[in-house]
Amino acid sequence: MKQEFIDLKKVINEILPEVLVKDLQDNERVCPTCKGLGIKIVKNEFGLHGDTSERAKKERFPYHHESLNFCPNCFNGVQKLCKYCGKPIKKGYTDKCDCKGYLREQEAIRLEKWNEILDKAEEVKEEDITNMLYCEETEEYYASVGDFLEDWECDHDEEDEMPERLWVTVEQSLSLNADNILENACDDLHEDAYDQCDIDELQVLLDKYATKQTGTKTYYPSYKQYVKIK
Repeated sequence: MKQEFIDLKKVINEILPEVLVKDLQDNERVCPTCKGLGIKIVKNEFGLHGDTSERAKKERFPYHHESLNFCPNCFNGVQKLCKYCGKPIKKGYTDKCDCKGYLREQEAIRLEKWNEILDKAEEVKEEDITNMLYCEETEEYYASVGDFLEDWECDHDEEDEMPERLWVTVEQSLSLNADNILENACDDLHEDAYDQCDIDELQVLLDKYATKQTGTKTYYPSYKQYVKIK
């Protein structure tokens, strides 16, 4: 086992320019971790089976293959800063922060979108609905307004405000697509295998099978129609 040392200054002078240019926006800064290089030194440790050297006796992984890798705290040596608190935004997020200013902005956006949904939604009568009803506030499904009121009476805090509406849901059951199934099944077969299959015949069989599966019925709120609670 031998150990070699690479002169970083010499290598950097050979492969990098003397100056790196960073055109920064108002909400950006040079990363203090990598000093704008966008890279960091990674120590890849390893050991050798049967190694009885003095180094192996002192350390479990005494040897290293050090290398340069992307900096975990920035993109290309630049960090984006939160426009509210000025702290760097975590890598992998876009303008996402946990400060009060950012959270207030997101809440305002959420309320604006929710009000748009309410403005476009249509009020309908309960007797015209055959599907389940969904309460946005409790995240529960109910067979009727009466079921909701009974549940609310038994389980709510005094300071809780009763919801104003229950949302009409859409129903979805098991559905199987012959085209997708045959495409996957023929993936490892010869190139014309898929074209030799009768898709329509398989779809008839799949539809017949799906209608017999009675335990798959699922409801989702559509947010297009609602029933008034009070």
